[in-house]
Amino acid sequence: MLAILVVCWVLYYCVHSLLAAPSLKAAVFGRWPAAVRFYRLAYNQLSVWLFLAVLHYQGLLPAAPLWKGTVGLSVAGGGLLVAGLVLAVLALRGYDLGEFAGWRYVRHGSGAGAGPLRTTGLNAVVRHPLYLGILVGLTGWVLLHPTLPWLVFGSCAAAYVVVGVQLEERKLVSQFGEAYQEYRRRVPQLFPL
Repeated sequence: MLAILVVCWVLYYCVHSLLAAPSLKAAVFGRWPAAVRFYRLAYNQLSVWLFLAVLHYQGLLPAAPLWKGTVGLSVAGGGLLVAGLVLAVLALRGYDLGEFAGWRYVRHGSGAGAGPLRTTGLNAVVRHPLYLGILVGLTGWVLLHPTLPWLVFGSCAAAYVVVGVQLEERKLVSQFGEAYQEYRRRVPQLFPL
């Protein structure tokens, strides 16, 4: 059953990346130009519903703790979870949430995604603060819920973040060119070291 869970998460993340790929979007928009207005919104909806479906399956699996919880682990897990959530919320404040969710595309079409490169706020500390928040929060969640299904989820999600960052970097280099290359030279990718 855990093997099926791994396959489900891997398939979810593959579909998630495939549907976000610029080449697939270009093919869809070439065939159906009006799809540009609704693609991001539909992509987000599909992502949420598929995520919830896999999470539901995961909830059906036996979930015995892998280790005995301690006060120290609970405090560390809770602290990391809160820190991850705070990082994610602060990171999202640096983005155009209308564009992120897809509503700006519904109203403005393909020009909605033509904003400037954002390098302020948390983006001045790391290039992918949202992904950093996700990694920190996931670590906290797994410490608070040390079961095999949650460890599988956390591991698959962390692996996807590593891959997703690389895919995002390619897209951003293509979109912003030398401006993004210069930003890459100045600001670390995920960890502010």
